[in-house]
Amino acid sequence: MNSNIDTLKEEVAQLSRELKQRNFELSILYDISNGISYTLSYDDVLQLIMASLNKIIDYDICVSLIILELEEEKKARMVIHIPHALSRKIVEEVKARVIRALNGLSGEQISEEDVAIDLKGKISDDDFLSDNSIKSSFDVPVFVRDKAVGILNVSTLKNISYSEDEIKLFYTLSSQASATVERLQAVLNAERNKMKVMVEGMSEGVIMFDENDRLIIFNSAARSMLGYLTGELNTNSLLNFFSELGLINSLEDIKKDKKSFSKEINLDKPYARIVRIEGGCFLNDEGKDLGIALVLRDVTREREIDRMKDDFISLVSHELRTPLAAIKGATDNLLDGIAGRLNTTQNECLMITQRNIDRLGRLISDLLDVSRIEAGKIQLNKEKTNMNNLINDTLKLFQQPAKDKNIKLEVSLPPEPPQLNVDPDKITQVITNLIGNAMKFTPSGGSITLAAYIFESSLQVDVVDTGIGIPQKDLDRVFDKFYQVSGLDNKMKAKGTGLGLPICKGIVEKHGGKIWAESEPGQGSKFSFVLPLNQKEA
Repeated sequence: MNSNIDTLKEEVAQLSRELKQRNFELSILYDISNGISYTLSYDDVLQLIMASLNKIIDYDICVSLIILELEEEKKARMVIHIPHALSRKIVEEVKARVIRALNGLSGEQISEEDVAIDLKGKISDDDFLSDNSIKSSFDVPVFVRDKAVGILNVSTLKNISYSEDEIKLFYTLSSQASATVERLQAVLNAERNKMKVMVEGMSEGVIMFDENDRLIIFNSAARSMLGYLTGELNTNSLLNFFSELGLINSLEDIKKDKKSFSKEINLDKPYARIVRIEGGCFLNDEGKDLGIALVLRDVTREREIDRMKDDFISLVSHELRTPLAAIKGATDNLLDGIAGRLNTTQNECLMITQRNIDRLGRLISDLLDVSRIEAGKIQLNKEKTNMNNLINDTLKLFQQPAKDKNIKLEVSLPPEPPQLNVDPDKITQVITNLIGNAMKFTPSGGSITLAAYIFESSLQVDVVDTGIGIPQKDLDRVFDKFYQVSGLDNKMKAKGTGLGLPICKGIVEKHGGKIWAESEPGQGSKFSFVLPLNQKEA
């Protein structure tokens, strides 16, 4: 009697354990089903399945290999989950085994080079770990519409046999993976079709390469702009074409510094035109490289309008100079009393006239300077120059205006005066413009600091003010011709032409240097330029 009761208790305990195990497995399946219904990432789905599987099935490595069929394109992705450190030899062994299994099952000929791998876990080169080997392993296929598209594999270093229930559970998870892969392929194919139609209809040319440097987009606008209407389309042929144009030699050059670039090229076939190409790497939220995108725009008409505008400005400026010189001469003579004695009212009127003549003269000079800079005709009269002396002499011009406006002027110069081979008049013009701008936009009680120092192989000059600052939307355009910062009150509105900074930029770049601006609204501004110490290396 007692024996029967003990047997019954043991059976009840066994049933209770099995029930708990089934409940646990069902909760895992529910979590997986709930999780994968909200994601559109293959890797996330497979990582979720693998991590959950490890709670039920004891394994040392789990590998999934899926062939993604997106329209006519096929991609192979492998996800590897390693709960603890494993030797590289074992990982490579399992990878090769899974690839062979899928090739045999699907009839594909996939090599490891064709597979994008996402590894979660730690690989070790420890000799002790490399002595181990896989003792138990089994594969479960993933089907989409009765076609084998993947393999799920679990392997362990232990000599164990997986139970029938564990294998059934693994097949259940495989079925979920199959359904998810089919759903994601349908969604992604639909999105790719939408994107393809949208990109094909753009007036801008679009060229895109994926993370494996394969050409994936080359729309009709890009073909038309580049005149690339015939020939086989692939990465190599397109890179050879770009190399002939002097644009880019390799995609690796773009990926190296992960910075965007912009360049204009002149093409003459099938007709003369100018195409602006902008491009760079695009990354996901984790900073992973997803490929390279190039956007092309035909700017032939814009450049023609710019040229016509520059020609007009140059012509008008030259034509205005002669009559303006005559007006200025006559005004000066009247003020000097050559034409007779002037009363107070006449003298004041002529003084106003003289100030506006001088202002108009400066405008014409600025227009001519811009015209010469853009035409590449600006002449530099270089000589060895003590930059400390040049900066100090320039600052003296602003001592009285700064005092009148209650602005503090500060200067910081290198202890050893740098000697640069520059055009002193042109560099003085640059510093004068920068300090003059700082004076305009710095209210009473503020300060302006001019600092010069040696940085690497260049002399850097900073003009820092405590003024009103520049909004971000205006910061990138302050060096454009005639551009005025918007949103300023009447007291702070610039009384100028908007040509000072473009002239500074042209002069600095002619010396082989660079100029830029940094600012935050209400926090002041910082204008900096660098000049190479050795002009031969500019």
